[in-house]
Amino acid sequence: MKLKILIAVYNDWSSLNILLSEINKKLHLTVWKNYEVYIVNDASTAEIPEKIKRKTKIINLFNNIGSQGAISIGVKYIQKNVDDMTHLLIMDSDGEDRPEDITRLLDKCQTDENKIVFASRKKRKESILFRALHFTYKKIFKILIGMDLDFGNFSCMSKVNLKKIVNINNLQNHYSASILRSKIPFSKIDCEKGFRIEGGSKLNFWKHFAHALMSLSVFVDLIAIKFFFISLVGIVLSIIFAVSIFLMKFYFPLMLLGLASNILLSLAIIIIVLFLISLFSLIIFLNNKNQNYSPSNKSIDHLIESVEDLS
Repeated sequence: MKLKILIAVYNDWSSLNILLSEINKKLHLTVWKNYEVYIVNDASTAEIPEKIKRKTKIINLFNNIGSQGAISIGVKYIQKNVDDMTHLLIMDSDGEDRPEDITRLLDKCQTDENKIVFASRKKRKESILFRALHFTYKKIFKILIGMDLDFGNFSCMSKVNLKKIVNINNLQNHYSASILRSKIPFSKIDCEKGFRIEGGSKLNFWKHFAHALMSLSVFVDLIAIKFFFISLVGIVLSIIFAVSIFLMKFYFPLMLLGLASNILLSLAIIIIVLFLISLFSLIIFLNNKNQNYSPSNKSIDHLIESVEDLS
């Protein structure tokens, strides 16, 4: 078995070094012992330790583009330049993706080569506030999209599926959401979230919020069309209500004395707002549909500064 492991890193070299040692401990006595690690260096400002350079192949980016963009570039680079592989595993560098779960993901992937296998978080270790906010986000996602997104980057796939995902739109925006949107078959296994190797999370509240919005952006056309129809229903109901008020004012003037004009004015404002929402939703939907037909597997060469291979 020829396994490639892809990890996006920004400055977290000390954690990565420990993680690489743990990965080796877990894999060196398994059928996956012939593995290689590809690091996407997301324009780190900290110098890369020589011992990491000797263990891995490093794809250096010109500019910092975030973990999702770095993963997208790494996936496309491996698909284009690496032939001697059977499986690709994607994980984070901070230790929260546990090395002991790697073989579980790979074994599951072997049983069904046509599916991407994700680690699903069933037990989290964050604060109560974070878990409450994350729960709220998942419920909003479920309401708007109609699907559950309870997995992240930690995943593995066969070479067959690697060829499929490089052509997915929005892969650079949100890896797991774009897989969910693509309808490529996938399965999940329950994995406990590990502890960070060193320090706290580099993602503050606003970065987590932006990450959540990026997952929704993958489905922006579906969200837009829902808002379009909801707005239309609101317009129809408002018109019916306005007509009812007008008739009541005409036939029963004493019932709405002094209120009819204010109610009709309020309904007129509501109808205008709903019309604008429906119009903008339709524009967003049509614009996104046009973009979905544009090629997503564009050249990444201009984003890569260099590739270091001292391993």
